Formats: sequence, C-alpha cells, structure tokens
Amino acid sequence: MSTPVDQVDPDIAEMESAVAAPSRTSGRTLALVGALVAVAAMLVLPVRSWIAQQAGLAELSSEISAAEQRVTDLEAQREQWKDEPYVEQQARLRLNMVRPGEMGLIALDPEFQRDVAKTSVDEPRTWYDRLWQSSENPTRDEPDTDSTTNDGGE
Repeated sequence: MSTPVDQVDPDIAEMESAVAAPSRTSGRTLALVGALVAVAAMLVLPVRSWIAQQAGLAELSSEISAAEQRVTDLEAQREQWKDEPYVEQQARLRLNMVRPGEMGLIALDPEFQRDVAKTSVDEPRTWYDRLWQSSENPTRDEPDTDSTTNDGGE
C-alpha cells in the first residue's frame, strides 16, 4: 500500500517547513540582544564610577573614625594636664625640675653615650646640619687650610 502524496505526516511536514523557511524571530532576537548590549555598555561607566565613589566613601569613613579616635585621645590627654600631680610629674621628668631643697641628679647610661657618639660620627651630615652646628659652635668644623694660600687663583 502506498500512501498518497497528499496525506503526509503532520510532524514531518512541520519540521520540513521549519528547516526550509528561516524563523521570523531571529531578527527580533538580534535586535533585542543588540539593545541589551547597548544598554549594558551605557551602564558600565556610571556603575564603575558608583563603585569608585563607594570605595572613596568607605576610605573617608575610616579616616573620620581615626580622626574621632585621635580627638578622644587628645581630650583625655588634656584632662590629664588639668591634674596638678601629673603636671608636676611631667615637669620633673621632661624638664628635670626639682622642688626647693631637693638635689637633682642626672644619671647617664654609658651605653647610651657610646651609642650617641657612634651615631654622630658615623652618620653623614647634611649641609643644613653643618650650617646649624657652625652657628652653635663657630670654632668647630673650621677647615684646616690657611686663608693666605687661597688667593683667588692668581
């Protein structure tokens, strides 16, 4: 038995028509994808700047909290300086002050003196350090050359 040509299976006919004719939605899909890419490209710069601003805000927030902590510490230190025994203690420590009738002694650590002498000799001095030193003690750091030998190149 042969089947007439007019009686074709509907599933096969549907598949053949889909393969033979291009889909109408491919143009629409392409336009939609293009529009989405354009919108995404337009949003890249604002989103990037928003992220950078959020990072800047977080950094500023941490700086503000650090500054507030510093203010709190300074206020506590100011309150300490209002206390008379603390002021006296600091004057004794920092300024080597003594009460009338007391004898002030300064004990120097020999290791500290050697360290200071070593660092002062070993470290190269800058021109402004030499200038300042010469103003404090003008006889120190004088060159050993005789001023009569330098006659201006004659």
